[in-house]
Amino acid sequence: MAQVKRKYVILILTLISVFILSIGQAFNNQILLWGTMLLFFGITVFSHKKYFLPIMLFYLPWSPVLKTSPDTFTFFTLVVPCVFLLIIMSGIKIKEKYRKEYIFLPIFFTAYTLLVKLLNGFNIDMSYLFFIMMLFFIPIYARRYWEEIDFETCVLFLTTGVISACIAAKILMNFPHMLVYIDVYEWENVGLTRLSGFYGDANFYSVHILVAIASLLITLSKTSKKTLIVLQIGVIMALLYYGMLSVSKMFLICVASIAVLWFFSLVIEKRTLLYKLGLALTILLGTVIAVASNLFTKQLDQYLIRFGMVTDTQSLTTGRSELYEMYINYLLSSIAKLFFGEGLSSELVNALASHNTIIQIIYQVGVCGLIFLIVWWWIVYSTLPNKVKLGTFEKYYFLIIIIAYFLPWLSLDMLYFDEFFYITLLSMLAKKYLVSQRKVSIVEN
Repeated sequence: MAQVKRKYVILILTLISVFILSIGQAFNNQILLWGTMLLFFGITVFSHKKYFLPIMLFYLPWSPVLKTSPDTFTFFTLVVPCVFLLIIMSGIKIKEKYRKEYIFLPIFFTAYTLLVKLLNGFNIDMSYLFFIMMLFFIPIYARRYWEEIDFETCVLFLTTGVISACIAAKILMNFPHMLVYIDVYEWENVGLTRLSGFYGDANFYSVHILVAIASLLITLSKTSKKTLIVLQIGVIMALLYYGMLSVSKMFLICVASIAVLWFFSLVIEKRTLLYKLGLALTILLGTVIAVASNLFTKQLDQYLIRFGMVTDTQSLTTGRSELYEMYINYLLSSIAKLFFGEGLSSELVNALASHNTIIQIIYQVGVCGLIFLIVWWWIVYSTLPNKVKLGTFEKYYFLIIIIAYFLPWLSLDMLYFDEFFYITLLSMLAKKYLVSQRKVSIVEN
């Protein structure tokens, strides 16, 4: 009971902090902004570290405005070294062989990328240092607190953070000076407006919403309490509303895919017919209310405009197919670039992003670096407890996670963003949750 109370106290404190942050940003009040940064540091540093991942997931959609001015570094990133230091100082109880792997691989990758940087004449920047630090931090944190981190708590914090950021961004976009944080795509000649939250990219904005929706669908499928079911469906509707404001084709495709897969999983899962009918009727009622109130009418009209502009592959992918071709041709033009990359630099081909995480990784660290990152994530996962395989039904639900969490990576550069680490870690936690819920069902039956 005390643990539950502590969780909600932390959640309330995070909400208070972003409320103060919103006021501070709206009126450009430095006292409020610095006060928010101190509160953010206090919440993150002094809370039990099992809440670190949920807290960071809450602030993830807020991270671009978690600063005192547009040209300063985000405090979202600056807090991580402090937490890392506290974990190290408190003592690391990890088996020796795992500790060596956690240290050796990042050191090797650091030496590898520094050598490539040196040969290419690139400087070391803060983004590079943060990435290297996360390679050390993530496995140590995950291994230390894995048994204590709760997936449902992560979903609660993530969803609350996303919803609050969506609401705040919609309000703060009315303040002209906030447009350096909030990029609103205005295609006046065709009457199209796209909201991008605090991220400056409508697709990036919708990624957080997709992750929240998929996570809620997973917990919804394991929920029996009627009030929680109704509440979660209502939150999913709200997330759909804000996600569709982005008018992102990628968002719509992912939502349609996970919806079909979720309903299929629900039908074949071994749950009572009464439960399935009740859940279906609740969703139907919510849909009827949404349609009757014209909640999604404007967004659907915007999507019709976007899809109406599609004439070929280039317009369907919003120019991405040409970018992919440009980067692939660049990589294939040099064996050294293909295998060793640029060394994690801020340089881009023709100053244009690749808009594809796999292409971005190969461009930045080469095929050798891609293999390293796959091995590194595999080692992180393989050293975590709970290796029970997913059952048939759990595999379908986990596929929902894969679609929502990682399919957008094929249209966005995620390597240099916090999502590369936190969302991947959350997917591992989702697998652990699905396995644990199966065990609970077996015991109850």
